Amino acid sequence: MHETRQCTNINLDEFYKEQDIEACVVKINLSSLTICILSIYRSPTGNFLHFLCTLESIHNFLHNKRIEIIICDDFNISYLNDNDKKSKLYNLFLSYNLYSAVNFPTRIHNNSITAIDNIFIGKVKYDNYSIHLITMTKL
Repeated sequence: MHETRQCTNINLDEFYKEQDIEACVVKINLSSLTICILSIYRSPTGNFLHFLCTLESIHNFLHNKRIEIIICDDFNISYLNDNDKKSKLYNLFLSYNLYSAVNFPTRIHNNSITAIDNIFIGKVKYDNYSIHLITMTKL
């Protein structure tokens, strides 16, 4: 690892609740920037309101004006159509100036096309990026 980069794991065990929210985060210190990459899973059968409250608590725990947060998720919320869960989630992220970066189906299997995975970033600061779907085929 380069001497100006340092990665650390941040313990989020206090926020864990099986089915509702499972999360891990790595903090990357660059010479001019600190980034927290937060990865989250929510079971489709979990309590959505508990998930939202805990997600907000995690963000508040991590938030610092000098830290950029990138959220990678498998929230099991459909992003391809408008729905109440998507609206509530987007409103929470907008309050933190985080925006959805994925605008295409993320899972294609047989006749099923879904988008239940996403990445949320501070698009205002980082508008020069691209995300592409990589299709894997069975060998």
